[in-house]
Amino acid sequence: MFLYTANPIMFPNKTASLFLRTMLLTGTLFVAGCANSADAPAVVLERARILLEREQIEESIPLFSEAIAAMPDDPEPRYLRGLAYEKLDVLERALTDYTDCLRLDKDRTDALNNKAVVLAKLMRFEEAAAEFTRLVNLDPQDPLAYRNRGLCHFDLEHYDAALLDYDKAIQLAPEDAAGWFQRGNVFLEKSEYPKAVEDYSKAIGFDELLAKAWMNRGVARYQNGDKALASADLQKAQALDDNIILPGLDFFADPSASSAGSQLSDAWATLRDAATLHLTAQGFADVRVVREFPSFQCAELSGLLAGKSRTILLTCCPTDQTNLTVPAVASTTDTNGVVPSCTLLVLQSPLPDGASVRVIRFEMEWNPSSQVSQPVIVRYAANADGNLAEPESR
Repeated sequence: MFLYTANPIMFPNKTASLFLRTMLLTGTLFVAGCANSADAPAVVLERARILLEREQIEESIPLFSEAIAAMPDDPEPRYLRGLAYEKLDVLERALTDYTDCLRLDKDRTDALNNKAVVLAKLMRFEEAAAEFTRLVNLDPQDPLAYRNRGLCHFDLEHYDAALLDYDKAIQLAPEDAAGWFQRGNVFLEKSEYPKAVEDYSKAIGFDELLAKAWMNRGVARYQNGDKALASADLQKAQALDDNIILPGLDFFADPSASSAGSQLSDAWATLRDAATLHLTAQGFADVRVVREFPSFQCAELSGLLAGKSRTILLTCCPTDQTNLTVPAVASTTDTNGVVPSCTLLVLQSPLPDGASVRVIRFEMEWNPSSQVSQPVIVRYAANADGNLAEPESR
């Protein structure tokens, strides 16, 4: 699943990587002419606006509320308080403010965009897509509206619809790296690796510092069998963003190195055996490999626990690294709108002195939706939140 980010999970940035762009608020202080009306609603609103601009968000909200009470028919203070609540991640209140703003001015595109963004953050993707469609109808020349709706379609796994939106966004803004990057993510999800590589290359051409584009192009090239090129891309991504840690780069950069391949194969077999033993001890039965990435030392497994099938993510954490690599899991919701959790098992590699594999993290209930940022392989910090891919606010 992709959430939304200024750079997609993956998203991302979830993103992704939709992608977060908050409009800069500008304004000037009222001076001498307002000296006799310091408590006038317009002055209160301006003070709140300046506090928000200075990131003094909690202090701004009471002033926005005061302005709303004094100017109940003015949509502006409701919109700005919605921005403040969104920055504080108080999403339901932000949604209420954006909705009230639109009740007063139904054609206000910034409020409409942000309402849809909040709906997407709340994982109400169908509703968000509908609001972005309203925005497209109001302003059919806005590339961000198409990109944000494309992210909703991606999360809904409506890939053809997502491609149509990204095609339009790229047509309207051909030099916007984000459009190429996000369309590349759709091709990557569809296993159309050459097309993904082409789009990521376009994104890099417009923004050579976009680490996630280098990373995803590396993943696409790896999946397409271009291991040497994949290694170069992934190392470039790591140089741009030290949160991107990839075990085994030296190995898959040189696929002809049979001795290295043998060592990796033996190490991976050891890790898999250790994982099976630990999972069996935890009550799992019939543990099987669904898909594995030996070069990245991670795999998706399945197993039966109390008679029910569960997804298990297995990964290895080298002793000198705090960032892990795990297979991405499609975070689809069940009939109740809940994202099913999976089990996370983190092992430590065998040490050079022959020490055995250690279990350093085991979570029976782990929700991948808060970590997923890329469609094939996900990186996240062991002790910090991953990059969430969010839709772009205005």
